[in-house]
Amino acid sequence: MVGDYKQDPDVQLMLKAAEGNLQSFEELVLKHQKAVLNAAYRYTGNPSVAEELTQDVFVRVFRAAKSYRPEARFSTWLFTIVRNVCMNYKTREGKQDHQMDADNNLVEISQNQENPEQRAIRRELELKIQKAIMSLPESLRMPLILSQFQQMPYEEIAKALELSVAAVKVRIHRARNALAERLIAFEKPDRKTVTSGSTEG
Repeated sequence: MVGDYKQDPDVQLMLKAAEGNLQSFEELVLKHQKAVLNAAYRYTGNPSVAEELTQDVFVRVFRAAKSYRPEARFSTWLFTIVRNVCMNYKTREGKQDHQMDADNNLVEISQNQENPEQRAIRRELELKIQKAIMSLPESLRMPLILSQFQQMPYEEIAKALELSVAAVKVRIHRARNALAERLIAFEKPDRKTVTSGSTEG
């Protein structure tokens, strides 16, 4: 079982890190830092918190190095830690939603070169998507994040979240439907406001 995952280059780096090779650990951090940061941001809706949780994740990875056993792909094991860190944060901080600063704090998801107008449009869309994600129940939020934004297959998500594959498929299906409904709902109030305003005038 353990040997099945040793072909994963990241597993090999982690095994070297477990032997005290700091360069291998740094390579893992550089490779996965953005993915972890984006997942934490999608989950919490707060860029500053996402940065703190990302640091916490890699501190835990470093501390777990000596006892590490490759019983799954490295990314699967890593996102098990991401899930735990995010859930611990939500438990510690309670159920409060976090404010998102559209002007300064939005995490940049894309590295594409854009002109100011394109960037503004994308940022507005990102805020609407993030608001919709934050409105999802927590049981649906992380499966959607791992599937939609990390492109993890169902089997890896199931291992990372300690669920059955069938349960993961159901949750992702429900999350996508709920997300679509929320994005549509976010547009409706604006249209009603415009309509009522023009009628009264």
